[in-house]
Amino acid sequence: MKTKISLAILIFCLGTASSLKCWKCLSREGKCPETKVEVCSPSQDACFFEIKNFTALSADTVKQGCGTLSQCQSYRDGYNGSLYQGMYCCSSDLCKSVNYNVNRKGSKNGVTCQSCIGSTAECGLNGPSEPCYGSMDRCVQISQRFLPGEELEPIIKGCGDSSFTEAMVEYQIGKDFAYVDQTVCSLSNCNEGFTEITPSELNGLQCYTCRDSGRGECTHDRLQLLNCAGLMDQCVDVINNANRELPVTIQKGCATESMCTRYLDIYRPLMRQDSYAKCCNTSLCNRAESPSAPEMLMMGTALASWLVLIAWK
Repeated sequence: MKTKISLAILIFCLGTASSLKCWKCLSREGKCPETKVEVCSPSQDACFFEIKNFTALSADTVKQGCGTLSQCQSYRDGYNGSLYQGMYCCSSDLCKSVNYNVNRKGSKNGVTCQSCIGSTAECGLNGPSEPCYGSMDRCVQISQRFLPGEELEPIIKGCGDSSFTEAMVEYQIGKDFAYVDQTVCSLSNCNEGFTEITPSELNGLQCYTCRDSGRGECTHDRLQLLNCAGLMDQCVDVINNANRELPVTIQKGCATESMCTRYLDIYRPLMRQDSYAKCCNTSLCNRAESPSAPEMLMMGTALASWLVLIAWK
């Protein structure tokens, strides 16, 4: 019996000794304390180095830990609105796959803010804090929840300048409610926590709703009716204008007026660089708008057929 136990302990120790070790922390420049080391499981064959930053906000975040090479290879690098995300991996003990430096403008201005991009667990009350520099003399917190399939990090915190002002955007597409809450404050570390918002009572406005996935959901004969609630007193169309000659409606629903008036500085930087929102404030006013993608295809086919007939004549 003792022999079996000793053998099991020996195997465990050998396994632990051969396991990959990675730095594990959430920081601004990827510098972990020496005590923050993670022993990877047998299925984890890489140390990951994930970078996130948000244009115009000092909120650079580097997350490190154990992962897999396949996770790194399938990671979607690049910009989503003004949010950049990138991941790098390496496969040796305590390796760093990239050197990352944050460029700071000016000198410290005496304000300290929570600086973090991530989940509520990572960036909640005890999120990491960093000193602010130069004209970035206020703390900014962006709490958000997007539509399914459009998920971004729920919290963005950092130092900002006077271009950041408070704003609230709420919108509902079908049964899915989403929002962006941007708060700005001037005291050190005043941007702690996370704002959770839920829609309130119905307000009497009714709008057409749809969400186009390329299957004709926003064609006129397939539009659904949606009863608006709370502060959402506008009917909205979200229009994709990647092809400026043929704008396409991709979403319809209920929204606050700020969805349209603050679109350029709130919603667009967070999500869609190639779209805009159009609002109206009477029930069912958002029916007639830019055609959906399938309707554009039908129109194009019909036009091509007509041109062929003209040519034959």
